[in-house]
Formats: sequence, structure tokens, C-alpha cells
Amino acid sequence: MTGMSRLNHHHLHLFYVFGKTMSFTRTAEELRVAQSAVTSQIRKLEESLGLILIDRQNPRRPTLTPEGRKVLEYADAIFESSRELEQWASGGGMKQREIRIGAISGLSRNLQFEFMSPLLGKPGFRFEVFTGDQQHLLGRLVSHELDVVLSSRSGGVEGARIQAQVLTRSPVYLVSNRRFSSLQDLDVFLPGSSFEAHAELETHLQSRFSGYRVAGHIEDIALLRILALRSGAVVAVPEMGVRAEVESGELKVFAKLEAVEQKFYALHLSRLKPDPVIHQLIRGMTRRRS
Repeated sequence: MTGMSRLNHHHLHLFYVFGKTMSFTRTAEELRVAQSAVTSQIRKLEESLGLILIDRQNPRRPTLTPEGRKVLEYADAIFESSRELEQWASGGGMKQREIRIGAISGLSRNLQFEFMSPLLGKPGFRFEVFTGDQQHLLGRLVSHELDVVLSSRSGGVEGARIQAQVLTRSPVYLVSNRRFSSLQDLDVFLPGSSFEAHAELETHLQSRFSGYRVAGHIEDIALLRILALRSGAVVAVPEMGVRAEVESGELKVFAKLEAVEQKFYALHLSRLKPDPVIHQLIRGMTRRRS
């Protein structure tokens, strides 16, 4: 087993923390060691593996080499298994899985419920759901504080090992609590800049309708739904965000914009060994919506 003797797991853990922070200074602070110890021990890891893991051409912004990214995947799998072992041992062998979900602020509650629904009420599972902006949640994902982030945008953190999978696509509706024959002289509320097809939606509306006024751009799908229900204005909103209200008749569909759709994503870390629970939830939703 000479391969085992060559790999120092302490050195690997230092590199693993560096891979999360991409900073020698922050790695030293997090591990409470001297920065010189971080750099020297990572170099020893490189020597033992015979690989260059970090591109140090720009000392202020070091990056991982392709080999470094691959080693980080292995380190991620190794230390995730260690955490699972600790959780199992601390539970006396009766392991309860805590599923930690991040959802960007304003994301459709219907989407969040559909994602969680296969495991709701099942023994052995506990949910923790956190909201926030995309960058903050993805930072927590990279640092392993979250298992998955649900979002209406696929953008990730530069240099992070984040995979985006489309959970579902939702057409955009123009809805109101009243019926209209045209948009002439009407106020229209539109999704905000976080809506990926924002420019496409504006262009489509301008080419298809005339005489309306853009009353505002709203990031929060829940607020768009309330505006549609209470203000009397026309609101452009993904169908998923108003499905129940349309089915009940509380909201009337002025137009279904087939040419514009909102994609919803599950963002998670790319792993050599996918998280089986998160994989199950993602596959379950994509199958239900296909």
C-alpha cells in the first residue's frame, strides 16, 4: 500500500480548505496556522503527488490547475465521507439526514415545495431552508454549509466547482385580477433583472403589444403575485408562481408568452460521487416536469 503512505491527509486537508477559500491568508486564518505553513505543506502535497496543483503566476489571485481541480474533487469526496462517518457515529448508528437547501430571495414557493415534496413526512429526513442572494448562498454551498441552491439563474462563483441542472421550465403569463381586451394605457409590472430572460421578455412585449406603461420591475415572484391579485395591474410572471391562483380563477390570463420562459435550476457541487439524496430530488422533479 505504498500509495497510502505517500498521501498525507493533513496536507490534503490544507489544500482542501485552500480550494474553498482560494486564499492562502484566509486558509491560514481558518485553520489558525501560519501562512508560511500553509504554503509549505501544500508544496509538500504537490511533491508527494508529483503534480502542480496551484497556478501561482499571480500571487494575489492564485488559481487551481486542471490537476488541482481534480485533486480537489477527490479531497471533497474524502472529507465528505469523513463527515458522514462522524454523523453516523454521533447518532449511534441511527442516521438522520439533514437536507440543507438554499433558495434565492423571491423564488417561487411552489418550486421549493415541489422540490422537497418526495421526502416530506418521511422518517429519517429533516429540512433546513435558507434564503438570501445568489452569491451569498453559493458561497455557503462551496463551504459545504448547504447541499443545494435553488435558483432562477445559473450563474456560479468564479473558480468554484458548481454544476447547474435545469429542474423545470415555466412559460411567462400576463395575468391580472380583471379581464382586459388589450394593454392600451395599462400598467404592467415585470420581473426584475434576476430574471434570466429579462431582455428577451421586454423585446417580446414591445413587438407584440403597444400602449402599455411599465409600472415597475420586481425581483420577488411572491410580490408579483400579490400585485396581480390586489392592484388591478397586469403582471408578467412565470406560470409556476401563479398556478394555483389561475386554476382557482382568482387571476385571469391575458396572454401566455410561449416565446419566453423562466428556467429554474438546482445548483450543487460537482462531485466524484454524487449526493444520492440530492440526486434523487433533482431527478424526481425533472421527471415529473418532463
